[in-house]
Amino acid sequence: MAPLNLLLTGASGYIGGAVLDDIINWNTKHHAFVITTIARKPEAVEKIKAGYPVDALRVVQTVYSDPTFANLVAAADVIVHTGESADDATSADVITKNIKNGALIIHTSGTAILINESELDKQVDRKYDDVTDIKTLTSWNEDHVHRNIDAQILEIHRTKPTVKTIIVCPPLIYGTGRGKVNPRSQQIPFLITIASILKKNAVYGSGKAAWNNVHISDLAELYVILLATYVSDPKKLSYNDEGYYFAENGSHTWKALTAALDAPLVKYDIIPPENTSKVGTSHELHYTDAELKSALDPTSYTLASWMYCTNSLCTATRARKLGWVPKQPDMYSTLDEEVKRFKELGPRR
Repeated sequence: MAPLNLLLTGASGYIGGAVLDDIINWNTKHHAFVITTIARKPEAVEKIKAGYPVDALRVVQTVYSDPTFANLVAAADVIVHTGESADDATSADVITKNIKNGALIIHTSGTAILINESELDKQVDRKYDDVTDIKTLTSWNEDHVHRNIDAQILEIHRTKPTVKTIIVCPPLIYGTGRGKVNPRSQQIPFLITIASILKKNAVYGSGKAAWNNVHISDLAELYVILLATYVSDPKKLSYNDEGYYFAENGSHTWKALTAALDAPLVKYDIIPPENTSKVGTSHELHYTDAELKSALDPTSYTLASWMYCTNSLCTATRARKLGWVPKQPDMYSTLDEEVKRFKELGPRR
């Protein structure tokens, strides 16, 4: 069979960079795809090109609103969409209008879709399973985070019945990525940033809310499994209204994560020893709204004050049925590395 044209977005990002690296390594042996990726900035294009053999991929400088991107979408047999994909209406619109009949799109969403605003800052033990709860996941109103874009991706199959859609939903992602531009995640570095500004580590709210987590390398491997299965035995995959794939390999409460950051934050001189969170003691520290507002711009404050009170718990049944077995270290064992990298590089820009 002739190689399929694969278009990947987000190669300069945390998820997309790691996914691209794994796809190229797999494709070097199997030659299943002709790979094209895009990047917005010239310097990102050059870094990605320099990271791989010249015949491994094509890197195109473009943006979602440019006709070049629409043309790339129209030519692709497989689209792996990771670049700001969960909430970006422009890319979703272009893909919806231009994806060709018979193509596959693997769209990256996130388990923030599971957040229930009535459960903020509460302990919730319920988990959503991507098999047994699939009808619930695809029936929510668009007030759920990411749901409007998820719904648009799912709608593609209804207007173009030969198009297949898969939605990958990661939770909090941790670990060092192997992308050539951005190896850093978001949620944990954000916590470290807040601690570095306020010179203390503390819990926001009760800290009882909980999320799942997954290592970036385990997540990237799932994309390769999906692609390899699509090439070898596509009937094994679930698509369209059943094509949700969660990715998780652990869970944490926000309070437990905060407590685990105490030691590395002190070790790397981000906070003084007396300003640890002291979780579980009578001197447990909590951030106030005023502190967060003083440390963050309005957009970041809104995100932080909401995110660290949310619940997002799931079970990745569908991925495990495909043979996905997470192998990387658990989240807690990577926190020293995470803070060390922050010390070396500073906050993400």
